[in-house]
Amino acid sequence: MFEKLFSERGLSLDRMRVLVEVHDAGSIAQAAPGDPIRQSQYSRQLRELSEFFGCEVAQRQGKLLKLTGQGRRLADLAREHFRSLEDFRAECAAESLDYMIAAGDSLLHWLVIPRLGALVAGKQPVRFATIGLRTNDVVQYLSDVRADFGVIRQDAVTAALDSAPLGELGYVAVVPKALIGRGKTPMLKDVIGQLPLASQTADGQFTQRVRQIADSFKVEFRPALACQSFPQTVSAVRSGGFAAILPSLALAELPTGTYVSVIDPTLKRLKRKLALVWNPRVRQVRSGASRLIGQLKDALRVE
Repeated sequence: MFEKLFSERGLSLDRMRVLVEVHDAGSIAQAAPGDPIRQSQYSRQLRELSEFFGCEVAQRQGKLLKLTGQGRRLADLAREHFRSLEDFRAECAAESLDYMIAAGDSLLHWLVIPRLGALVAGKQPVRFATIGLRTNDVVQYLSDVRADFGVIRQDAVTAALDSAPLGELGYVAVVPKALIGRGKTPMLKDVIGQLPLASQTADGQFTQRVRQIADSFKVEFRPALACQSFPQTVSAVRSGGFAAILPSLALAELPTGTYVSVIDPTLKRLKRKLALVWNPRVRQVRSGASRLIGQLKDALRVE
């Protein structure tokens, strides 16, 4: 059985590990930065894999040696193989299985991480690692099986991935009481157009929709503070110097009685349907994935 794989030299776990490292880093130079000896070793090992399989797994692009399409496909196969072996070793040793969850920083901060404790403390030993990524990168990590699960917008799920709905994430405008003193609660139009506004500007879809709301009010959307993440925006609100439009989950971080909420039906335009997402191959490669998917769907549901 498998005589053709073992009748010639050139295939080894170490060479396949190098292939996966180069895939994840992007090139040999990035996999072994500043180390010409390791770079030379990696280049030789990839060349040996190319000779064994009879196809080019890497090609030079400019000054960098990068994987070809066949090399990337082989790296995906190797990653799944390693993951299965790692799980088997952990099961034999009665150790916890490790799973990676990818999502945007704010979703990790307010939705995912606070709800993982119950799963870690369950009957089946399990450990988690999280990685904060933009939506497109989450999709890519899941496609490559570099991450086991992701939480993203429902409308960003691709046909190659499986998903389960988690509910809708709403948004609310908040104004520190220090900004308005004893005055009346401002309208949303005033929050956007008159008050010093801190806004998350790294998310193009969110920024576009807030801009559309501003246009409907005939005011200019020009944040006094542009933030890279919603947790940064929350810090701005906590300082007392900025109003903001935040995910409703973020309100738990604001001290009670220090702010007022601005209710306006136009904020419904910002609502997002969230989904738990995974690559169908994860179920095949990892024996505990199916059970964990059910648990994550329940734990991460947004009411």
